[in-house]
Amino acid sequence: MILYVYAIGRAGHPLPDDVEAVDGGGLSAFFAPVDEVEFSQPVIDARSKDVEWLGAIGYRHQNVMNALMRGGTIIPLRAFTLFKNHATLKHHLEENREQFEKILERIDGKQEWTLRIEFDPERWRDALSKRVDSLAALEADVAAAAPGKAFLLGKKLDEERKRASREAEQEVAAEIEQAVLDKLACEAVAESRERRDGAFPQINVLIPRDEEARLQELHDALARRYDDEGVTLALTGPWPPYTFAR
Repeated sequence: MILYVYAIGRAGHPLPDDVEAVDGGGLSAFFAPVDEVEFSQPVIDARSKDVEWLGAIGYRHQNVMNALMRGGTIIPLRAFTLFKNHATLKHHLEENREQFEKILERIDGKQEWTLRIEFDPERWRDALSKRVDSLAALEADVAAAAPGKAFLLGKKLDEERKRASREAEQEVAAEIEQAVLDKLACEAVAESRERRDGAFPQINVLIPRDEEARLQELHDALARRYDDEGVTLALTGPWPPYTFAR
């Protein structure tokens, strides 16, 4: 057996069912024993596209994490964080005790939430002309040009619209991030499409547990502000503070 480690917290933290703890230096690491063959690196690599297997592990990982969060502050670890035995895990806790304690102190009593910024293609396309003067001018040129010239200008317009859309998306994300910081005075990390491999940009925030209502109020206000442009905000959470506990 090897140890599948879910999170790190303070010693004495309540344990969910089927989860054990190794203590070291006033801290605990929360784990479950797993088969060392099934969780060997070759098997993990071979099953990296097995959606059913990965989904089952991810489901249990998140359920355990949610249960641990209800018991107090934890440093969440990514799925497939594995240790050979109790001794190596205890050594890891003791060797990095100071760093772990600082992280726990910083995230104590706080939760991570995510604001995902989604763009409706057609409505966002129409809104771009209002945001970007050069696009509106080019659209007018296309409309007034003879067919041959209009075709060439149209290709230029398509390229300009792609560039303008990328820049305007970044502007919207920056505006929303600043609104979050002004309203909540919290930690925030913005993730662009590029950083998220083409997925919608998002803003991760770390807020005290009792600030949830203020975050919801801000979400509703921002949703109204950007609705005309085809921009919607999906608020999800609370999550274990993965973004802020690295």
